[in-house]
Amino acid sequence: MDALALAEETMAQRAARLKRERAAASREESRAMKRARLDWADLPSEILVLVMQAVAEMPADDAEDPRRETHRLGAVPTVPRVASVCRGWRHAVASDPRALWRVVDLSYGWARPSDAIVRRYCANGDWAKLASLTLADCAVLTDASLRALHQHCPELVSLDVSGTSKMTLGGMKPLSERLTDLTLDRVKQRSMGATNQLVSGMCTDKLARLSVADVTGLDRGFIRNLHKRCGPALRHLNLSHSGMHHQNLPWLELQRSCPNVETLLLNGFGGASGWSTVPNAQGAVFAGDIPGWPNLKTLHVGASTRTHSTGHSLAPSYVDAFVLDALARNANLEDLDVTGCAISSVHLWGIPSLWLGELRCLRASRTGFASDEGIEFLAARERPWAQSLALSLETVELGTSHMNANDVSDRGLDVLSHNLVNLRAIGVAGADITDDGLERLVDARRETLRVVDVLGCRGLSRAARQAAHGGEPLVIRAAIRKERGDVVSDEDEEDEEEEHLIPRRRAAARAVDRFEEMLDSDDDANENWIDEEENENEEEENENEEEYEEEEDAVPVPPAAAAAPQTGALKIVMRRR
Repeated sequence: MDALALAEETMAQRAARLKRERAAASREESRAMKRARLDWADLPSEILVLVMQAVAEMPADDAEDPRRETHRLGAVPTVPRVASVCRGWRHAVASDPRALWRVVDLSYGWARPSDAIVRRYCANGDWAKLASLTLADCAVLTDASLRALHQHCPELVSLDVSGTSKMTLGGMKPLSERLTDLTLDRVKQRSMGATNQLVSGMCTDKLARLSVADVTGLDRGFIRNLHKRCGPALRHLNLSHSGMHHQNLPWLELQRSCPNVETLLLNGFGGASGWSTVPNAQGAVFAGDIPGWPNLKTLHVGASTRTHSTGHSLAPSYVDAFVLDALARNANLEDLDVTGCAISSVHLWGIPSLWLGELRCLRASRTGFASDEGIEFLAARERPWAQSLALSLETVELGTSHMNANDVSDRGLDVLSHNLVNLRAIGVAGADITDDGLERLVDARRETLRVVDVLGCRGLSRAARQAAHGGEPLVIRAAIRKERGDVVSDEDEEDEEEEHLIPRRRAAARAVDRFEEMLDSDDDANENWIDEEENENEEEENENEEEYEEEEDAVPVPPAAAAAPQTGALKIVMRRR
C-alpha cells in the first residue's frame, strides 16, 4: 500500500490487514515446510525411537536440584507424553516399547503404583529391558512386585526402595544377585532386628553403589562386618544419619577391602552419639600403614544436628585432624564437608592431600575455618597452598541458618574476595558483616559469584536483608545502593526486576513489549492517522461549542440536577502519540 492509502486507513482496517498478512505468512511457511518435508512424523520410526530413548534414559534430576519440583526425566513421564503428541509418535512408541522403558522412576508424588500395575508392565514385556527402577516411598508395594521384577526383568541392576515397609528380605534377596546399585534409605521393618537383617542380607560384593541413609535402627554389627560384605567394586557408600548409638567405623579394613571408593558420606553417622574410628586413627597415622582411597573425590564427615524447642545444637564429633588425615590419605578431594568437626585451619598443614589437590567445595560451619583468622590462614596468598586453592575453590560455606558464622567479619570477606578468583557460592549466614564489606565482595567477584547466603546478618541494612532471601548477588548490591541513595546501574535494576517479577507479570510484560513493537512497525502511518483524527475531533468540538453558545443565549438554563450514577462496563480509550 502507498503512503496515501496508509494515511486514510482506519485502526480497524489496519488491524484486519495485519491479521490477513500474518495468516498469509503462516500459510506460506506451512507450505514451505511441507515441501521440504520438515515434519517429525515423517521421520522413520527407528530414528524416532532412538531420539525418544536418549531422552527417556536420562536419570531423574538430583535431589538437591530445585528443578526437581517441576521437571522430571526418565521413562515417566517422557513416554506417556511423547505418545500423546501425534499418531506417528504413538505408533513409534508402540513399535518398540522395551527400548524406552529402561530408566523408570515411580516415586510417590509423581506416580502411585500398585502391585497390579507393576505386574502388568512386567507381564506384557514392556519392562523386559528395564535397567533402573525407583520405588521410593511407595508404601503399598509388597513382595509381589519384587517377584514380578525378578521373573520378567533380567537386566535390572539399579533399585531404589527407600521409605518402604512391606518389602521383606525374602522378596528382595533373589534380586541381590544382579544388583550393582542399591538404595535402602529410610527402610523400615517390623522390628529393628528385621531391618538390620534386610540391610545385611542385601549387601554383596557386586554392589558399586550402596546407600543406607536415615536408618536409625542400624546396629553396630552391620558396620563392624561391612568390609566383609562389600568388595573392590564399591564406589559410593552413604551412611548419613544412620544408627542411633555410638558407631565404630572400621576404616582401615574398608580401605583394604574396598580400595576404589570415590564417594564417602558420613554426615550425622551415629546420630546424637557420633562415631569414632577403629583402630584409633592417631596410632595408625603415626605407624604410617594407611593404604587410603586414591580415587576418593567426595568426603562428608559433618556432625549431626539436633533440633529442640530452643533451637538447634550439634552432636559431639570425634572427627579430628588425625581422622581426617586417615580418611583423606592419598586422596584428591573435590568436595569436603567437616561441619561441626573438631578441627582448625592450621590442621591443613599436616594434610597435603587437601591443599595440593583440586578442592572445589568446602563446608566448614562451626569449625576453625569459620573465622577471620581461619579464612586468612586458608586463603592468604603467602600460604604454600594458596595458589592451588585460589584457582580450584568455588563453594565456601562457613555459616548456615542454624549454625551462624559469628566470627566472620568484613575482614574475612575481603580476603575471600581478593584471593579466591573462581568463587561461585559463599555462605556466611549470621556473620558480623556490613553493607560495605558485602558490596566489595560482589564488586570483586561479580563475574563468577552466583549465590550469596547472608541470612541472619544483623549488621546489614533492612533492605539488604530483604533482598538476601533470593541469594542473588547483583540484587543485593542494588538494594544496598538504593538504601544509601546512590545511582543504580541499568544492569542492577534489570536483575532486580527479573528476580521479583512473577511468571504472570513476565508474560504480561512480554505481551506489552510485543504490542509496542507492532505499533512501532509503521510510525509514519500512525502519525498521519493520529494527526487527521485530531483535526477532525477539534473541528467537531468547535462546532458543538458554537451550537451550545447559541442555545444558551436563547433558552434559560434550568437548575442542575443530581447526576445519575453511571452503570455498565468501564470504557477505556487508548491513544498512542
